[in-house]
Amino acid sequence: MFPNLVISFNEAKNNNNYLHNIFIHSQAITKFTSMKTFIYKISQIFFIITMPFMASAQNPEGFETMAKKMADKTVPIIKSAQVVKLQAKGKKIVFLDARELSEFKISHIKGAKHIGYNDFDLNSVKGIDKNATIVIYCSVGYRSSKIGKKLREAGFTSVFNLWGGLFDWANNGNPVFANDQEVKFVHPYNNNWGKWLKPELRSKLD
Repeated sequence: MFPNLVISFNEAKNNNNYLHNIFIHSQAITKFTSMKTFIYKISQIFFIITMPFMASAQNPEGFETMAKKMADKTVPIIKSAQVVKLQAKGKKIVFLDARELSEFKISHIKGAKHIGYNDFDLNSVKGIDKNATIVIYCSVGYRSSKIGKKLREAGFTSVFNLWGGLFDWANNGNPVFANDQEVKFVHPYNNNWGKWLKPELRSKLD
């Protein structure tokens, strides 16, 4: 009677073992999946927590914010991309380098004339047409803005300060030169200001 409901002791034991194995296996899968999820969530939390510190180590307040602070509002700003576009259209640009000679010798924009900052003298730009398009730069834009202001006061009509200076120029992949040869490095000014320059572009300090 009711033959389908009769299960031998051994069959029951085997079935119990089988079900037990399935249970253990499913627990293992659950634990493994939970562990992967746990590790993933921990890694996300770690990334979120450390991201501001990583960013601050490379860029404490943001390059754009810094560049705006460095620039003198009395001198018009021109960005690297705008300069490149003007060059592509054949526009003649006079580049003036307002850094020190040691910085200039490491690298500069092709064809740039070194005029310095600490020892700047208007005689250094005596032969330049006062109506020429002049782009003046330094490392990040501070020194060039000060010299640019002097040039405008001296009667130069089309003076532009390169936004972010040579650092931004080089960071964006634009070429720099030394002795008419393209080079890979830019003088970082010092260790503090050098953080604004990509690590692979920083030359060694003396």
